[in-house]
Amino acid sequence: MKITFGGKEVTLIGTKLAVGDALPEFNLTTMELGNFSSKDMKLPAIVLTLPSVDTSVCSLELLTFNDRLENLDYNVYGVSVDLPFALERWTKSNAGDYITMLSDYKHREFGENTGTLINEFKILARSAFIFDKDGVCRYVEFVPEVGEEPNYDKIMDEAKKYFA
Repeated sequence: MKITFGGKEVTLIGTKLAVGDALPEFNLTTMELGNFSSKDMKLPAIVLTLPSVDTSVCSLELLTFNDRLENLDYNVYGVSVDLPFALERWTKSNAGDYITMLSDYKHREFGENTGTLINEFKILARSAFIFDKDGVCRYVEFVPEVGEEPNYDKIMDEAKKYFA
């Protein structure tokens, strides 16, 4: 699978998560600087990885999902290598009420264990994963060009299968 950033091919580090894989182990950092491990994830879940909340495409993606998640009881996590302070600022500025924002800045375990860490920039590629109630990956989307948006409709349609 070829992933580009600004039209130039980049290298993803780690094992790319695939449909049928189990939720990998990882440690992330909450906006309050606490630890959040794979054991803390509420399942089923949608997990979105993104380069930075401070880019227009990432912000648009989060706002779009946030709007689509209103009135739905879905567990949705947004993961980037942004500092927790940036995630908190974005969340407060944009009323990001329906997505739990987490940072992979400290350990980069999530990026490596899902194959989303871009070697050249040490940021995460844009991707989406859906895990069922047993932690099995049921949907994977690696957006081919990091600067483009994911397939919102496909992600939301797939999520309906796993959320009651």
